[in-house]
Amino acid sequence: MSAPQSMHSKPFQNKIIYLGFIIVLLIPIYMLGNMSNGFLEQQRTPDANIEDLGKNLDGEINMAAETVRLGTFGLDGVAQMLLWQKADEYKKKKDWTKLAATLNQLIMLNPHLESVWRFQGWNLAYNVSVEHDNYEERYFWVKKGIKFLERGTEYNPNSIRVTWDVGWTTSQKIGKSDERVFFRRLYRDDKDPNITDPPIRMSRRDSWLVGKWWYKQAESLHVEKGVDLETISPTLFFSYAPLAQAYYADNLEQDGNFIYAGSASGNAGGASDGAQMAWNQFNSEWKAFGELSLNSAFGEPMKLIEQEMQEELAETKRKELDALDPGRYEYLVNIKRARLTQEERNALSIPLEARSADVQNIASAAEEKIKVSNDEWAQNLPMEKRQRGQQLAKELDAANDQAKLIRRYRLIVNYQYWDLRGELEKIPSIIEARKLAYEADKLYENNELREAVAKYDRAFALWVEVINSEERFKDILQEDLFASDLRSMYDKYVLIRTQDDPNLREEDIRRTFPLKKVLETAPTDDGEVEMMRMRREHNMKQGGYMPGKFI
Repeated sequence: MSAPQSMHSKPFQNKIIYLGFIIVLLIPIYMLGNMSNGFLEQQRTPDANIEDLGKNLDGEINMAAETVRLGTFGLDGVAQMLLWQKADEYKKKKDWTKLAATLNQLIMLNPHLESVWRFQGWNLAYNVSVEHDNYEERYFWVKKGIKFLERGTEYNPNSIRVTWDVGWTTSQKIGKSDERVFFRRLYRDDKDPNITDPPIRMSRRDSWLVGKWWYKQAESLHVEKGVDLETISPTLFFSYAPLAQAYYADNLEQDGNFIYAGSASGNAGGASDGAQMAWNQFNSEWKAFGELSLNSAFGEPMKLIEQEMQEELAETKRKELDALDPGRYEYLVNIKRARLTQEERNALSIPLEARSADVQNIASAAEEKIKVSNDEWAQNLPMEKRQRGQQLAKELDAANDQAKLIRRYRLIVNYQYWDLRGELEKIPSIIEARKLAYEADKLYENNELREAVAKYDRAFALWVEVINSEERFKDILQEDLFASDLRSMYDKYVLIRTQDDPNLREEDIRRTFPLKKVLETAPTDDGEVEMMRMRREHNMKQGGYMPGKFI
């Protein structure tokens, strides 16, 4: 058994020295966070101006920042770890002032730490904003989050993520939140000189267009400066800018701005550029997005626009392979089919929609058994045609694989839906249909029910005419996003008609509605209809009428 360590032994003395050194290092960090008149404590006071976060970073890092860094004796990593722990604690407690102060200390230690800028930008715009009841106060904090992220791009000019976050917060938080109607108006009319207006043509400031500009800045970092996307999906990354254009066009219609610049009619909201021009722009940008050469997660290059081309190529190769020995493929399938059990044959003979779960399992297993791969097909060709068959089989497999790859990535961004939507929305008849629906809603809110019904009838007639004009447009009625939009129009139409004629039932309207597919695809959303009804009642009260007087 070894003797106990002496207090004067070298190892023991080393431990004491190390412990003392650690304590000395922790003292300045503790003081920074707790000293009564220190920088951090000032940030923590109830009167701390959180909107000034990061402003003391202008130019070179100031003396306070240098003091923070010197106080850690170069152990920035340890200090950052402790401050991150504090930040997480304050976030859980919803102590936003202390959280902001702690994150500001992190910025002082390392203004190039993009995670701090991203975290605090999100915190201000999403977490702090919802703690306030008044939508103007909420907008104030959303704006502070955006401005904070913009400042982050100044200190991280090559950060794709911080740059992208500015675009996301500007477009999505202002343009898609529950308060979007108020936020978009406040943002559009904001006179704050510190708001960044990008160098793009806008008749009025719009959150979707500003967000789109920031997305394009992030794109240029990758395309022009070669900044790596790292774990970001290229397909998603390059989709945000054109989609911001689509939401901009959609919002123009909600605002009542429909036709081209300089048009004599159609711009109820007074903007100089209308939805038709915006949808045309989106259509061009979405096509360009489809033409981009993008890499999958495994590095395979692809273009989203080429799915149909690859499917056609696969069909051509299949026909060429079949022409080498007509009927060979069916012959091989029939050999395998003959080996199936009677139960498996019976399962395959039952239509898909009539199969129970057990029958479907049996049928699926049987289908796997009778499959003939393209290579197997080629191997069973006559000897003199086998080499050519194997080459065609490889080309057929490659085309099928590429088509499947593209199809999978199209689903990520709902490519087919937006492609059809862009083609559809730019058609003048659809612009007119949306204009009529917008005018109908306004007529209803002013208690002009018969005129509102007439405009909706004309709008739906135009929808039917356009959708029936091309087979591909019928598919869009099964898309949730699109169907929900038309379903909302239908629900408003039902509200107007049943208030105009109290004896009319929804079932009667549904029976003759020409776009029944929409009603099967999308459920009723009572929220928007209720808001329209409340606006009507408000307008009637303003005019001295009691709700229901003319119903």
